[in-house]
Amino acid sequence: MSPFAPLTPERFDAPLYELPQEEWSEEPRDFTVTVAGPERFDGEEPYTYVVRDHTVEAAWIQALTWHMRENETLDAHVIASESHVGLPPADAGYHWNDLRPESQSAAMKRTIAQARDLIARYEAAIAGFRAEDGEDIDPEQYGSYDETRADFGEEAIDLVSSLTWRLERSRPRVTGAEPPSSSAASSSQD
Repeated sequence: MSPFAPLTPERFDAPLYELPQEEWSEEPRDFTVTVAGPERFDGEEPYTYVVRDHTVEAAWIQALTWHMRENETLDAHVIASESHVGLPPADAGYHWNDLRPESQSAAMKRTIAQARDLIARYEAAIAGFRAEDGEDIDPEQYGSYDETRADFGEEAIDLVSSLTWRLERSRPRVTGAEPPSSSAASSSQD
C-alpha cells in the first residue's frame, strides 16, 4: 500500500487558490504572504513573509517556494486570508521574515563579515603551528593543527552553506521577472 494519497481527478477538479485577476505591475510591489507548513500540526503559528514582486501570484510563489525550501517540505500552503498587498501593520504583534532584495543584501553583508571574522580567528589560531618559513605547518604540530581545523570546520561549513544559499537565492527568477508576452498569452488560449 502506498503512503501517498491517490492522485485522482476528484482531488484536482478546481484550482487550489482563487487568485484575484490582476495586471502585471511595471514596478514591483511589497506583499505580505502567510504560509502554513507542517509546523501547524505542532501548534505553531504560520510563517509570514514580506516579498517584492510584480503580481500576487508571483509573490505567493516566491514566499511558498522559500518556505518549502527553508523547511525542506512539500507540505505547505498560502493562507489567503492573511496575505495581501503591502507590509504587515506596524502593530501586527508578530515577527515576519523580510525577503525583499534590500533585506537579503544586508543579510549577505552580515554573512560575509562573519566569514571574514572566522578566517581571521582561524589564521590566528593556527599561527603557532607554522614552521619557521611561516608558510608550511610544522610536522610536529600536525595533530594540533588538525584539531584546530576540526574545531573551525562546523562553523565554516555553516557559513559556506549560508553563502551558497543566499547566492542561489539572489539569482534572477523567471517568475515575475517580466510581463507575459502577448504571443505566449495567445498561444495558451488556442
